[in-house]
This record gives sequence, C-alpha cells and structure tokens, in this order.
Amino acid sequence: MINILIADDNAVQTEQLTKVLSREKDFRILKVSKDGVEALNDYIALKPTVLILDLNMPKMSGIDVIEELSKDTNFDSKTNILIVSGSTLFRSQLTNAQKIKWIFSKPIDYDKLIYEIREIKKEENFKPTFKEDLDGLFSDLDIKPYTKGANYLKTAIYIAYYEDSKDINISNITKQIASRYHVSHSDSVQSAMDKTVRTLYPKHLKDTDLKKVFTSDYKITTKDFISRALYYIDNA
Repeated sequence: MINILIADDNAVQTEQLTKVLSREKDFRILKVSKDGVEALNDYIALKPTVLILDLNMPKMSGIDVIEELSKDTNFDSKTNILIVSGSTLFRSQLTNAQKIKWIFSKPIDYDKLIYEIREIKKEENFKPTFKEDLDGLFSDLDIKPYTKGANYLKTAIYIAYYEDSKDINISNITKQIASRYHVSHSDSVQSAMDKTVRTLYPKHLKDTDLKKVFTSDYKITTKDFISRALYYIDNA
C-alpha cells in the first residue's frame, strides 16, 4: 500500500485530489494537512510513502517544510515529495531539491501524478545507502551543492540507477530532467551538467579508490561521469 500525505490549504483542490487518488486501489490517503506546520508534524508522525506538497501555505511555506525535512537525513533521506503549486514565484524559489521527486503546476496532470507516486514506491527498492553514498561522492569531489548543474547531475544519476540499463541514454535523461525542473530546452540541462563535470575534479584526490575511478587520460564526458559514479557507488 502506498501511504500519501497531502498538504494544501485549498479545500477545493484537496477534495478533488483526494477523490482522484482514492480511486487507485493501492493508494491510501493518510491525511490532508492544511498548513505548513501541520504538514511538517504530520510527516514526522505518519511517515508517509509520498508527500504531495503545495508551496504557498499559511504558518509555514512548503519551501520551509522541505528545508526542515532535509536537515535530518538520518530520520528520512527519501526523495518522496511531489510539489503541486500554481505559484510560479514560489516554484522559482526552490533551491533544495534533494527530497523533491517532481514539480507539478496547476491544473494537475493526474495521470502523471499517479505515475510518479508509483515511481516513488518503486524507488524504495534502491540500495539503502544509495542517497548517502551519492551525497558523499559529490562532497568528496568538491561539487558545490544546490547549483543547477549539481542538481541536474545528481538527478541524472538517480534516473540512470533506477532505469538500470547497460547503456546510459543521456539524451533521454536530459529530457526527463528538463520536464521535471520545467526547463524549456534539454540542451540547457546538458550544458549545466557538462559545466559541472568539467570543473568538479579537485587537483589532488587523496582517496585511492576515487583516483582509480574518476581520473582519466582523456576528457570525461557527463555520460562517462554518470557511469563511473554508478560503478563507484555500487562498489562502495
């Protein structure tokens, strides 16, 4: 069963959302939180599989809820928040994407929402330490957190890991990221990731294993980096 917490102060919106999601036999609506403080407390108490979160809420914004939930990764390190927001301004202020699976504008594409809810459930089968290993790798390689390129690159690794394909389809991955982050052109995503990969290597890698995996006699592409990151994490 997929347990869902909805956080939105718009009664009409939550009523329709609850009605649509309740039709799915494997979905259970745990509660509807009507402000940010309630959403934070309910998440901690109920531990939902998925949090559907509005950004513009009373008492505490959805952005602040995300920040609070991201502080303690020992409590919950899942990427299980689906943003549903009609506010372009609030969506543009999102910088901490580590727990965000997808961002939806209003009106909601319910078919896509249902699909992403089930994807979150599937991702519970990831290697338990995958997120921590990936965060640690980015730190060891001195990748600046929360930049566009870093967020895109980390998302690309997640997608490649989940798809579990022998050949990484970087074009398909950049299109998925562009859709997720509401970027008009996937080329912009590719460019941001390429820039991050070009600048991420420290001059001296002290860790022998890092040296073996991430140094090369030729220029490493973004696709190469994703492949090497997956290899490194799988063998961590």
